[in-house]
Amino acid sequence: MEPMVLEAMKEVLRTGQEMARRGLVAGSSGNCSVRVPNTDLVVITPTSIEYELLLQEDMCVLDTGGDLVQGRYKPSIEISMHLAIYEARPEVGGIVHTHQQMATAVAVAGKGIPPILEEQVFQLLGAVELAEYAPPGTRELADKAVEALGYRNSCLLAHHGVVAVGAKIRDALLHAEIVERAAAVYLMSHLVGGPKIVPFMAAEYEGKEI
Repeated sequence: MEPMVLEAMKEVLRTGQEMARRGLVAGSSGNCSVRVPNTDLVVITPTSIEYELLLQEDMCVLDTGGDLVQGRYKPSIEISMHLAIYEARPEVGGIVHTHQQMATAVAVAGKGIPPILEEQVFQLLGAVELAEYAPPGTRELADKAVEALGYRNSCLLAHHGVVAVGAKIRDALLHAEIVERAAAVYLMSHLVGGPKIVPFMAAEYEGKEI
């Protein structure tokens, strides 16, 4: 197997297990993937297997049409969402989809996270928008996630969780953690008067409910 594919499989396994260690997912929930450079291949975690039990050879290798090239298990149910994001965002090299608690709490309230932290604006490129609800694993969810992401590096999925992207999968994981911090700050700020927008973004949010 090509060295780049093997390295991508290693990165996906390492990231999935790190997501579990950091409490961004539990059991086999969530998923992550890497676009293999200079190929039409994507490596993604398999479905319904706990991260701590996974081996490198368990990762699923698919082409951009969604056909399985290598793997003894079925790929994550959200493969269509990953492929849709890669198609829409050529600069994205890695994706993580998590079920982290604070951000999901915001998502189940039907809200996004306005630009309240400087690191959120600089790293995530602004607000964390909410993708309207669609059933897991559907093309409808994939389309809504692409729309909510736009040019930014993260979005919320209503009643579901978080999608974060980056040039590398390690960047995507960092972005997911920034979303969690922003969500926690956003929720706690309502206890002391409510959140305020980062000043240089304020004009964009004038008159909007946050």
